Amino acid sequence: MKAGADRSLGSVIDDASVVTLARTHRSRTRLALTPTLFVLGVCGWSLIETPAELDPSLGHMGIAALAIAKIFCTAIGLAAVRGVGRAQWLFSFLCGLSLVAIVPGLPIELDESVWVFSQSLIECLLKAGALLTLRISRTSRSRGMAAAAWYVVSESSSDTR
Repeated sequence: MKAGADRSLGSVIDDASVVTLARTHRSRTRLALTPTLFVLGVCGWSLIETPAELDPSLGHMGIAALAIAKIFCTAIGLAAVRGVGRAQWLFSFLCGLSLVAIVPGLPIELDESVWVFSQSLIECLLKAGALLTLRISRTSRSRGMAAAAWYVVSESSSDTR
């Protein structure tokens, strides 16, 4: 401890609470506005295009599978918006996987139907935007948390000398 520095119990408790707060903040942080809008856009668009995806020839099981998929996607999206870290990773993974599946078929859809192509293009743009903004959001948050952790560690190590 530095000579003349008074380290009271309140300061020690404050440092511990900052570290605990930083850990809590890292695991459950609400998304910023742009990622939130993209995630809600993907969920909303998924629900909007449901009638176009309904195929009565699939029967009750096909309709049930579509409903479960829409509910699952929306629930993961809402959890991602609420700040659940694993839901953000899962939502990003699902968006990326969907892009890999849809993008190669866009030229074929353009030749067959402009309406179907435009629906797929909007879906791809929303999912790519969500994927990009979620990635940027996680990167900036982790850098901010690293700076806060460095500050807490450097303060505590300078006080012990």
